[in-house]
Amino acid sequence: MKLLMELRPAGDGYSGIPQETRLLFSSLLENENLEMTGLLNNNRSWLGNSISKTGSDNDSLEDLQYFRSENILSLADSERVGRLGNVRNMLGKALQIARLTTRRAIKRPIHVHDIDMSAYADFLWRMYFAKSLPVGKFDAITQSRYAAIKPSWSAMHSAAMTPLRPGHYAGMDTSDYDVFLSQTPWPASVSKHTQLLLRYHDAIPVLYPHTIQNPRQHQFSHYFALRFNLKQGGIAVCNSRSSRDDLVKMFPQFESQTTVIPCMVSDQYYAEPVDRKNLIDIIATSIEPKSEPVFGNALAREEFYARVLKPENFRYLLMVSTIEPRKNHSLLISAWNRIRMENDPDLKLILVGNPGWAMENVMQTMEPFRNRGMLFNNSQISASDLRRLYNGAEAVVCPSVAEGFDLSGIEAMLSGGKVAASDIPVHREIYKDACEYFNPYSTEQAVDAIRQIIMKENQANRARLIERGGIIGAEYKGDKIQARWEILLDGLKAKRSG
Repeated sequence: MKLLMELRPAGDGYSGIPQETRLLFSSLLENENLEMTGLLNNNRSWLGNSISKTGSDNDSLEDLQYFRSENILSLADSERVGRLGNVRNMLGKALQIARLTTRRAIKRPIHVHDIDMSAYADFLWRMYFAKSLPVGKFDAITQSRYAAIKPSWSAMHSAAMTPLRPGHYAGMDTSDYDVFLSQTPWPASVSKHTQLLLRYHDAIPVLYPHTIQNPRQHQFSHYFALRFNLKQGGIAVCNSRSSRDDLVKMFPQFESQTTVIPCMVSDQYYAEPVDRKNLIDIIATSIEPKSEPVFGNALAREEFYARVLKPENFRYLLMVSTIEPRKNHSLLISAWNRIRMENDPDLKLILVGNPGWAMENVMQTMEPFRNRGMLFNNSQISASDLRRLYNGAEAVVCPSVAEGFDLSGIEAMLSGGKVAASDIPVHREIYKDACEYFNPYSTEQAVDAIRQIIMKENQANRARLIERGGIIGAEYKGDKIQARWEILLDGLKAKRSG
């Protein structure tokens, strides 16, 4: 069976959806019954006409290599900056939308082009896969098949955002593939021969629009693309029962087209002894540049971290998440500051994650604590280092108001960490009895839950959480989740054969 899988999110950093995209693609590559192809479309830029260039007797090897490298540069998805750059971006996107509108009107589908990545193994690995996969996967990943489409993902969505016929999308020619697996609501139809599988992560753009950037745009594109996918016969493979319940709330008529397969967790997370000096080195060398105090010179920086990060009293709470409103950083900061003042003045707060949308208020709240060396915002941390941070934390806190699936808690459990989490349906579903729960709107409850873990008199509870966390976390290891995907795909194959 031939499967085409969208890889666009894999280029978007360390967070949940990019990580699962990498893990899932790598996992499905191991299925001998699948002929896998990765779709390297991107967020913003239009791939040039050279993508479909196959070469002729008049083409030199140098010319062909240039054409290929031009496409690779486009796949890097970097936007032009400055006033002139913004104008060129706007004009480029407008041209893409016009082309897509024309294609839709004349019913000419978007073509899926094979793309030769053989000379660009380093680019492919670094841009899409290295953030989550061990180096042992390098050969399998870089020697796989890849394809691309010319229009950007955002332009495909924007082309359907019309007041007259909202949610009317162009087609995509997937006739060479039995299955197309998208990672988000997909802004195009697929060929009749092809079964669309939509990996459904969450309904946050629709149900929590106030927590995201450009809410009208994201709410519109998510809702109408999702509806379009389901009306076209797509199957929503939800990452949790909670995500499935939210989808069914919006579209009860499509309940039969939904199923649940949880996210898989990387096998790079496991319990191992940690050294406090090693943890300090990880923190000091991975500070998010935008959130670091201002230093006069390199020596002043070194002296500051040597003073505030000492092995003998280095204890910390840890949160791993993109910084955005629904993640609820503000509540955690309030709870941590209360515990610090009343119980443990040396307790640090480590926030691992890149600044996301609408994060300005949280960054302002962080600033006085950052400048005093009490709070640290870190980013670009490898799985091996993150594993150590999970293990060494007094508690790992997952305070989100809404989630589709929260990987950080499971990663922490597999790493020997102790977890406190907001009492929301998805956390109850996936963490079960392996963590302490609190109301995501109550600082008081968050303080109590964290104290149930970190206070000396609660040693027995910590041991219980570590033991249960290891058992619960094992349910989401790659081999177990891979088996569930294989059952789904085998069922589709049998249905098609019948």
